[in-house]
Amino acid sequence: MTAHLPGWGRGTHSEPERGTPRGNPLRRRSDRVQRWAGAFAVVLSLGAVPGVATGVGLAVHRAEMHKVQDAVGSYMVEARLVADAGLRKAARGDDPVAAQVQWKQRDGVVHTARVRVDPGTPVGSAVQIWARPDGTATRVPPTTPSEAVLAGWLTAIVTGAGASGVCYVSWMGFVHLMDRRRYAQWEREWAEAEPGMSGRTHDL
Repeated sequence: MTAHLPGWGRGTHSEPERGTPRGNPLRRRSDRVQRWAGAFAVVLSLGAVPGVATGVGLAVHRAEMHKVQDAVGSYMVEARLVADAGLRKAARGDDPVAAQVQWKQRDGVVHTARVRVDPGTPVGSAVQIWARPDGTATRVPPTTPSEAVLAGWLTAIVTGAGASGVCYVSWMGFVHLMDRRRYAQWEREWAEAEPGMSGRTHDL
């Protein structure tokens, strides 16, 4: 005579009972929420992040190209300090300070402007500047088209990496919160079910 455990051999576990949902019976609502949130995060990472990085990179490239256009016609020339005004001590010893310089344009006209020089530079010292046709000058070399392209690419890469990092950290925080919620729910359900399963309710 063969012994059977209760519920075995009568087909009760061969298929889900009517009215019960198919699939994993342990799946909770939080699991479904996390699954859909994960799908949204993937779409966001693959779609929005590259779009934002590209937009920011193009904006930086346009800004740098404006500098390139503004610097059209600039050329390097040697100027001379004509006054010591602005050569006072800087906030820090190595900070550049403003000083007045004078140079002759290609058309022979003498121009004067203020540029940044090292503190303590004596009057009459030669200073390399980049002069523009409008008579303005700067110590900063003009931006080239290749530098503008490089600035755009670097900005796009850094922006994309930063946005991806924010998405990843946000996702991990969301998963942590969902796990805490699941653990708390499991503990509540176990606290309700454990007395009946262990028989402690009959010991009163």
